[in-house]
Amino acid sequence: MNRRGIESLPRGGLPRTGLIRRRIVLPAACVLAGLLVGGCRPESPPPAKVPVATKPPAATAAVKTSPRPPLAVNPRFVDVAAEAGLDFTYFNDASSGHWLIVEVMGGGAGWLDYDLDGWLDLYLTEGCRLEQAGTGDGEHRDRLYRGRGAAGFRDVSRAAGVMDDRYGQGVAVGDYDADGFPDLYLANFGSAALLHNNGDGTFTDVSTTAGIHRDTWGTSVAFADLDHDGNLDIYACTFLDNTLANNKPCEYPQGRGYCGPGSYLGEQDPVWVSHGDGTFAEMSQALGFVEKEGRGKGLAVAVVDLDDDLVPEVYVGNDMTPNFLYVARPTADGLHYEEIATSAGCAVSDDGENEASMGIANDDFDGDGLPDIFLCHFLNAKNTLYKNLGGLQFADVSRRTRIAATSLHNLGFGTVPLDWDRDGRMEMFVATGHVLGPKVQPNEMQPQLLRQTDNGTFIDVSDDVGGSYFGGRWLGRAAAGADYDNDGDLDIAVSHNTTPVALLRDDTAAPGRFLGLDLRTPTRLPPIGGRVEVRSGTRRIVRPVAAGGSYLSSHDPRLLFTLPPGDEPAEVTIQWPSGGVDRFTLAGDAYWRVTEGGEPVRMP
Repeated sequence: MNRRGIESLPRGGLPRTGLIRRRIVLPAACVLAGLLVGGCRPESPPPAKVPVATKPPAATAAVKTSPRPPLAVNPRFVDVAAEAGLDFTYFNDASSGHWLIVEVMGGGAGWLDYDLDGWLDLYLTEGCRLEQAGTGDGEHRDRLYRGRGAAGFRDVSRAAGVMDDRYGQGVAVGDYDADGFPDLYLANFGSAALLHNNGDGTFTDVSTTAGIHRDTWGTSVAFADLDHDGNLDIYACTFLDNTLANNKPCEYPQGRGYCGPGSYLGEQDPVWVSHGDGTFAEMSQALGFVEKEGRGKGLAVAVVDLDDDLVPEVYVGNDMTPNFLYVARPTADGLHYEEIATSAGCAVSDDGENEASMGIANDDFDGDGLPDIFLCHFLNAKNTLYKNLGGLQFADVSRRTRIAATSLHNLGFGTVPLDWDRDGRMEMFVATGHVLGPKVQPNEMQPQLLRQTDNGTFIDVSDDVGGSYFGGRWLGRAAAGADYDNDGDLDIAVSHNTTPVALLRDDTAAPGRFLGLDLRTPTRLPPIGGRVEVRSGTRRIVRPVAAGGSYLSSHDPRLLFTLPPGDEPAEVTIQWPSGGVDRFTLAGDAYWRVTEGGEPVRMP
């Protein structure tokens, strides 16, 4: 049976209330069958990233103030970080006068439930003094905040043994040893760190014993079973070979500032493959994750099934070099990845230009059941929405959907897909801010909230957002979405460069209901590559189970769906990466934990 056969299975008169389960197990061959054969052609050398002149204020305003009907739902996001106990400001050491690019890249944010108490906790990476980035400065350390929902957060860093004091960048969450407790991979400007969750509220740095030893500039990271052996591996983006030894500032008409990535070479992204005993080996070359010298300058990564075959692809956003799309190919010697982004149509923009690719969002934005790709880019160089055409083919629809029009006046970093007005259509939050330095204007920028209209185009509603945060200007960097208070809407943690972190609580009075799913497997391997379909009334939403996304961030591991108003239950179909299918009828306005092959459990 092929995957379309799964979708067409009869529903068998599912009752409108109560809870039932039907499970179908497909032969293992069906999961890997039908992988498309693709290829790639040689790329020309990437152009250097050259700053472009900013638009005058009048032109910028014209983009955002075109007439439109009033909103049916008024968005409201309130920054509650201070009152919730998140008292953190990222230290970038910019005053040292090095003009090192990492100073403007910001730190990461990751959501996890490290103590399994049902409330999400927040991990924030911290910078340090750049001369001591390799060993740590003993002064600035990462922070772990224990969450209690609406009751706020408490800094438990010292009690939990969180002691990393190197120059922090991205953070990824994954239970690499399958003991039931989420662990952490920390990407640094320098040596990365793997923190093992001991299950007693503390963490231990096991980088040395685990074999994690790469000393490069790491950025975004994702945990996934990349070699399909049942163990959780790590894809770690690497940015530039920029160091204190080869660094230089650049001169702009407005004054001295930071150079762009065109001044330096990219480096090979390491792929850490688990042996299943707590140790890892770097196997990027062996698995086919091969980059041309200087080509990849990775800032974002997502592991997601893009062609509906239950086998995830790896998509890497590179800064001013072509993006990567790695596809798993079964071979006689095992699994091998092939890079096909150029032939797939998602390596560069529709006019053939390399783009900045700071943040990634994967979701079904046009409602056709296939996950699309949204990327954040540079000032005056549009953000990009690649429509998934099926069969690992994509089309840049940024202009047709007006994504381009909403983004030319901003520089985007972290991004979070969400349905803030609960109308069944996915929209985006984008953290924004420039990178050339305070003398080059604009520098701080207004964050963006987009709304998708009935005809599939997007409008910028940032000026309509209630709460003071969207009225300010920030150097936004990481953005991680999570329902931290378990009230059924998506809140957002945003890190800033040199100013306090924000926690945007969604207080939008939107109609409708929600359905939350916490998906598990008997092996404790996250079901990355699976997909979930939820139907309620006339609404149908399909969402992939993915890893990574945004920029330097880890989102809430649960899936959140919006349901229409009323009391009609939701019909849920889960297609697991194993080939199994579970179907249930579930009540809304609740979170449910679902283990493959088992009965759903309503969470308190």
